[in-house]
Amino acid sequence: MALVEVRDVHKRFDQHEVLKGITLDVAAGEVVCVLGPSGGGKTTLLRCINHLEPIDRGTIHVDGEMVGYRLLPDGRLRREPDRVASARRARIGMVFQRFNLFAHLTALQNVCEAPIQVRHIPRAEALRRGVELLESVGLGDKTNAYPRQLSGGQQQRVAIARALAMDPRLILFDEPTSALDPELVGEVLDTMKRLARDGMTMIVVTHETGFAREVAHRIVMMDQGVVVEEAPPSIFFTAPRQDRTRAFLSKIL
Repeated sequence: MALVEVRDVHKRFDQHEVLKGITLDVAAGEVVCVLGPSGGGKTTLLRCINHLEPIDRGTIHVDGEMVGYRLLPDGRLRREPDRVASARRARIGMVFQRFNLFAHLTALQNVCEAPIQVRHIPRAEALRRGVELLESVGLGDKTNAYPRQLSGGQQQRVAIARALAMDPRLILFDEPTSALDPELVGEVLDTMKRLARDGMTMIVVTHETGFAREVAHRIVMMDQGVVVEEAPPSIFFTAPRQDRTRAFLSKIL
């Protein structure tokens, strides 16, 4: 059974339909990279999987559970209370473009805040685990640094450690290197590669085609709210089936 099951998901903002019936499976331990032009619905899909945006139609299951909804016998969706949705969402990590660190907290405090407040892990245990995670992303010497004292690449690695602190089954990455100076991209991608080697299930919206070629088990191409094509990297980049995919690749490669 897939860890992530997206079925016929629709999402509209006012009159603009952003997702037009997305269906996607992601197996446990799989790395799926989502490529496509800006405005194609990639970020919205991630935010719907994590229930940061409500969906209008369809279903999303993560690890066998719907996040934020209950399916009624007549097929309609009923929103669950925020406390129920938050508890289920806690096992889905998310890493954003702009880091989203708390400026008034140190790197270690940023990593430990959610485990303490959401999962009610004892503070001493959360701090010990937080130090281990910062060491695992190469920031063991930055535990007491504030975000303003860190480079963009270091802040993003703190954000990855923060996501890992919740022991997620799945991590969603929304263009995690797009806000970084070019020389800082590699350190973040190296951290993500290590996660992939360790078997973390990841859905990565990215324009880093080298990373996608090397790490992804599967590439999904999205445009105008639909999945245009999906294939292993060896096929996607060398023998795409769809004209839209070929046109997109001709501009980015």
